[in-house]
Amino acid sequence: MKSTHLYIDGQNLFARIRSILRRRGLLNDLTHYDFWGLFNHLFKNENVDLATFYFAKLHSSRHTQEKSQELIEREAQLRKHLEQQGFRYITGGSVRSRVRNDGITFEEKGVDVRIAVDILQDIYEDKVGKIILASSDSDLQPVVYAAKAKHIPVVYLGFQVRPNRGLILTTDHTLLVTNDDIAHFIIYTNNQME
Repeated sequence: MKSTHLYIDGQNLFARIRSILRRRGLLNDLTHYDFWGLFNHLFKNENVDLATFYFAKLHSSRHTQEKSQELIEREAQLRKHLEQQGFRYITGGSVRSRVRNDGITFEEKGVDVRIAVDILQDIYEDKVGKIILASSDSDLQPVVYAAKAKHIPVVYLGFQVRPNRGLILTTDHTLLVTNDDIAHFIIYTNNQME
């Protein structure tokens, strides 16, 4: 029996979740977030056999030594949290700092390519029967077409606020996450409730 794979653009998902939680004044430390709770809620009628988070590799920079180290430590905590919940964690591409006149920015490059390569490999090795794509990156549309050419259904998992219209139109089914869905799966510890 072919399996259902969930491919998750980690930076994309995390940025959206943090933004939603921040606007609601809620805890946005994602090492206290029940990702499987969220996905099980969304996929009531799906059996997800394999779920993989994809992240860009962080690099330390001489211009941003302190901030780079903070991000690298936070990434290690998130990785541990996700692996404890049973997710695969894959790094592809990289995050680089760029010094500009108005300050330093961090840019992620290459995660979409790694997701696309893994999906194509799974398709052509006949490992996947259904794809759930948790990414709002239009660059992944060609991989959707490749899956459809092999008669593999693709579900787009996006956000109700600003979903990707191209992925909605090219995939077989769309699931949109609401802000209430996101807020519901924070894991509060005793210290945080006091």
